[in-house]
Amino acid sequence: MGNNIESPELQPVSVAALWLNRSFFLVSVVAFLVMVMLGYQHVTYKKAIYESSKADLQGLTENATKKIDRILHQAMESAQQLADGLTNGRVNRNNMREKLKSVLTDNENYFGGTITFAPFGYDADTRLYSAYLSKTGPNGGLEYLQLDEVYDYTTPEYDWYVEPMVKGNRWGEPYWDEAGKTYMTTYSALFYASAPETGKMVPNGVVTIDISMAQIKNIIESLDIGPSGFGALTTLDGNYLYHPNYEYVQERMNIRDVAHAKNDADRLLIAEYAARGEGGVIDHISTTTGEESWLIFETVPISGWSLQNTFIKSDLHVDVDKLRQQIIWIVISAVIFAISVTCVILRVNLGQPLRIWVLTAIVSLLLIAAISFLWSLALTYHSSSQMSGVKVSDKATLRAIMGDYRQSSQSRYLEPPLFVPTGLYIDAIEFNSANDVLVTGRVWQLYSSDFPSDIVKGIDIGRAKSVKIEKIDSHSIGAGEIIQWSFQAELRVPIDYSRYPLEVERLGMQLLPLATNENIVLIPDLDSYKLTTATLLPGLDHSVFLPGWKLTESFFALHVEQKNTNFGVEQNFDREVLPTLYYQIGLKRVFVDAFISNLTPLIIVAIVLFALVLLSKHVEVGRIMSICVAVFFVVVFSHLDIRKHIASGEIFYLEYFYFVVYFTIILAPMNAFRLALNMKSSFFEYRNGLLSKAIYWPSILGVFFVITVIKFY
Repeated sequence: MGNNIESPELQPVSVAALWLNRSFFLVSVVAFLVMVMLGYQHVTYKKAIYESSKADLQGLTENATKKIDRILHQAMESAQQLADGLTNGRVNRNNMREKLKSVLTDNENYFGGTITFAPFGYDADTRLYSAYLSKTGPNGGLEYLQLDEVYDYTTPEYDWYVEPMVKGNRWGEPYWDEAGKTYMTTYSALFYASAPETGKMVPNGVVTIDISMAQIKNIIESLDIGPSGFGALTTLDGNYLYHPNYEYVQERMNIRDVAHAKNDADRLLIAEYAARGEGGVIDHISTTTGEESWLIFETVPISGWSLQNTFIKSDLHVDVDKLRQQIIWIVISAVIFAISVTCVILRVNLGQPLRIWVLTAIVSLLLIAAISFLWSLALTYHSSSQMSGVKVSDKATLRAIMGDYRQSSQSRYLEPPLFVPTGLYIDAIEFNSANDVLVTGRVWQLYSSDFPSDIVKGIDIGRAKSVKIEKIDSHSIGAGEIIQWSFQAELRVPIDYSRYPLEVERLGMQLLPLATNENIVLIPDLDSYKLTTATLLPGLDHSVFLPGWKLTESFFALHVEQKNTNFGVEQNFDREVLPTLYYQIGLKRVFVDAFISNLTPLIIVAIVLFALVLLSKHVEVGRIMSICVAVFFVVVFSHLDIRKHIASGEIFYLEYFYFVVYFTIILAPMNAFRLALNMKSSFFEYRNGLLSKAIYWPSILGVFFVITVIKFY
């Protein structure tokens, strides 16, 4: 009978609990479907970009190997034809130099060549004879050298002669040629003569065609593999023929040795593929740059050489705002799904205290994880990664820009711009104030011999104060002059402190020619840097350190700027609008330090307030108020201390956390006031205040999560 009496009272509660559980289940299903749909859209969007870019890069690499293959094939044919002529007598002592000269002149890719005889093969009175022609003369003209007078080519170290005489026609390993004064690779083709004793045809020497490694370098560096990408070329045995780090070539390093030294399993795999003449693409973490990349490799068919291009994925032209927003929506749906599923699994609709506290802990941890992920997202996909102007970290981009301006000037019957290669090396950076940075270092410029003598040479630093530039050196090099200066300048950096402490900024140095009225374009002197990959910080001393900041990248950029004045100098309307050279340094706040120093007081205050919420029934109102006032001043002084160092005219991100804590300080004693005034409240009195206590951390963290989403969306 007791059961019959209690049933009407329990029935409404059971129905409400049932509907609540079903609501959680429905929300979890909807959130899951939304999360899957958004995830699919995001993956599809990135995949479309990746697949298209990957196909383009594979095609580019394949075309480059075909170009190298054609050059090598031509060299082999030229050497073989000349060798056959020496064998059958169509080429003899009287005309062999002219024939060799004709072969070298007709092909711009050949650096030099020899007709080299075996000992006493030229005649019985001459032990060694080697006629060598190379393009080392003025303006690339041919020069003749009697190579046997320079060194004894029959000694083992000269494998361009020794190896073919034993093993037949072949490409040699790259080497430093003493005569040509350059690194080169050589194809050697045997020619024959009959042996006096037996009458059999035996090797009588080699015809060689040299291809300077500078030629191979130009082909690889002309590839448009992104501002941070770079290429490499290895022989069939894995020895480096070309690499941006020239030491790999100079020391004849092998790709397997480099892979073992850097613990790079991907390059070991490529070495195996290359040995089998195969190509492909590998997703790779570059051991040179530390970034996600593609390693695209193809084989040069005729020689078995392997061309390996590293493309950094961050160089892809993508809408970072769109990517970030897509991921944020995925995170939101994932958080809702996880919370609703947890509610269903724990059956919190039953209202049992233990289940509710477990839910509180799980939701709090989920929100902390989601906020942390959004911080990482804000530092990775940030709008400052989209820059105005053109990033110039590779020679292909630089050549294209120079070609465009020359062609534009020619089409308008104007004088082409004077391009002045300019390099920079910074050895110290220091913040003088929140937005002023003191920079010191060296800068240099390369002026060609035909640079007009009536134009002043020199450099200036724009948008800076306290600029000091002193000339320290000047000397001739090749067909020009290099001038070096030391400099010091205080730059104004417009840091967006509204993101504090998640700022991602760029420090830009504007480099200007002294002759501002002349048709001069400063361009980056990329040849002065071993590697121009932005993440390797070219132009920055490794000891440069900015407290609280991480230097993430450095690169040159060319940006066309429209001025609203002619600076008092009358200018022709037909004058070309020329770009300005910038040296950019990427800065990223070390947010862990900032959060630890600034969030620690807030965390402690939040814990104290949570203790007050738990104990509000057992503590006097006056004591609660005194505690709230005390923690209020702790938060205020911490807030004011940050404001002294942050030059921001708007509310910055971390400041919202302080406002939330202020509001919490106001709300914390509410239950104590209610008890003191004997006010009834179903919310505060449900299960002895369980609900009001359990939602404390999820509410605070939920607000933090919403603020983070809105701020970085």
